[in-house]
Amino acid sequence: MSSTSETGHAVNLVNFQSLVSRCAGYGLRYNPTNSRIQVASMETIGDNVVNAIQNIAITKPAWDNAINIRQTIFADMVKLSTRVINAFDATENVTEKQVDDARTIIRKIRGERKSKKIVDPSPDDPVQISASQRSFANQMLHFTELIGIVSAEPSYLPNETELQVAQLQAFQQSMGNSFDAVNTAQNPYLAALATRNNLMYASTTGLVDVALEAKKYVKSVSSISKEEYNQISGIKFSRKKL
Repeated sequence: MSSTSETGHAVNLVNFQSLVSRCAGYGLRYNPTNSRIQVASMETIGDNVVNAIQNIAITKPAWDNAINIRQTIFADMVKLSTRVINAFDATENVTEKQVDDARTIIRKIRGERKSKKIVDPSPDDPVQISASQRSFANQMLHFTELIGIVSAEPSYLPNETELQVAQLQAFQQSMGNSFDAVNTAQNPYLAALATRNNLMYASTTGLVDVALEAKKYVKSVSSISKEEYNQISGIKFSRKKL
């Protein structure tokens, strides 16, 4: 899943590498006292950002795969819940009150998906990721409640294996496993994102702020001509809100 923000990070990095190359090309005329904008320091920043972006690329596929599996399982849960309520309603000796209670759970499952569709967000937004996790957790709780209602009725003994209580409980376990798999894959991925963001956008020490300081320094050096400065003045860097 690519995003506009990911493109922005890549542009910042490429532009930064271009800026560092230009600064190195000024030779001894580029001689700042600020250690952060010295060529060697900027080269190190660039290398660190490259490594951080590579680490994101390494950790993201496992997260994507876990997300896809969870999406499939939870979509199957909604379909399965509909079959369960129909089987429960058709069960002898089940009261209208029991069916109503079960339908209330079904409405929670369907209604939440209608008003708050569970869609995993941009992988570059940890806040949205957290909200998505809570939504899936709520859906898992609703399904657990549905199993509790049907399992409490001794007459609920469907012949269809997948609708039997033991199989519903096994399916519930698969939901929990998929949820845990996402959490496990998410931790290194979010850590990689945090490292990249800090290296690129931290105040003063981040790639963007360092680049802007370097451009200011070049503008202050009299031995660097206006034409030479113009070669870097148009190199753009965009900030990210952290």
